[in-house]
Amino acid sequence: MTDNPKAVTRLKSRTFSDYPDMYLFVAALLAGFLLLMWSANQLVNSASNLRQRLNVSGYIIGFLVLGFGTSAPELLVSGFSAWQGNPGLAIGNALGSNSTNILLILGVALCIAPLHLNRNTLYMGFMILLAATSLFAGLIFDQRLQFHDGLILLLTLLGILIYKARLGPEEQVKEPSEQTLSPQSGLTLLLVKILTSLVLLILSSKLVVWSSVSIAEYLGTSDLIIGLTIVAIGTSLPELATCITCTLKKQSELVLGNIIGSNIFNTLGVVGTASLISAYDVPREIFVRDLPTMSAATAVLLILALVCLRTGRIPRGGFGVIFIASYIAYILIVYQQSVQV
Repeated sequence: MTDNPKAVTRLKSRTFSDYPDMYLFVAALLAGFLLLMWSANQLVNSASNLRQRLNVSGYIIGFLVLGFGTSAPELLVSGFSAWQGNPGLAIGNALGSNSTNILLILGVALCIAPLHLNRNTLYMGFMILLAATSLFAGLIFDQRLQFHDGLILLLTLLGILIYKARLGPEEQVKEPSEQTLSPQSGLTLLLVKILTSLVLLILSSKLVVWSSVSIAEYLGTSDLIIGLTIVAIGTSLPELATCITCTLKKQSELVLGNIIGSNIFNTLGVVGTASLISAYDVPREIFVRDLPTMSAATAVLLILALVCLRTGRIPRGGFGVIFIASYIAYILIVYQQSVQV
């Protein structure tokens, strides 16, 4: 026990009894996580049923429905940031989310279960992602994004959507499933369930972020730490919850489709929308840190998928740990550089 009265006062000031609102924040945090996992479970179930109903590859459903749908938080954050005169947040949000999707979210998924691969769909998905990344890198070469750059990005995204929508039924990946999903539900009802689940997923993510930031502020955590941890990961919570649920249900085609689709949408849709709203200069850190990290993560995932195609799956364990460790290293570098500024 300390004899310092000031130290005692400082410790007492950190108790819940001195902060009645803390109970509300903790309750909101728990409710947000419960709603997050429930809505992710409903979304995956509905998406799996839609896959059987339409007789298309689970990868396509993961790409179009889960990948683009769970990227709505990034789009909202970037759009509002650009509207309020701070469009630079859009590019950081997009690139940071892409790195988070591959290194953290896919890493967590690989720690839970192996991910099964489909040669044809993966080739096309990765080619589109690499093309989108290359287009983005070319447009920011002049260190500025403007209206016409945003228009190019969004038109490219529109072309991809039209192409994907015209694809016919594809060969399904032969992977075990915990349950037989009924394709009997009406198409309209399935679409309503998917839309409702997406809305709840986004709202629960916002609830988790709000309550976490509130708790951190009450405990005296700096805004920098909050931004680098809670807010950065917060916009990726829908992808994280969805991918964990897909993995537990052994629907790994949906996992990879979600990751690749989300990254394509972030690169083209999120940055493109912000560029249409407001032109902005590209920070130097994007060229020397964030873009190389995102590109390297994408390249490593592609090489890993190609190497593992012979066995038809990416094994659980080691690669997941490496991805997560790489993400932690990236966050530490961002933190260190931010402190030095």
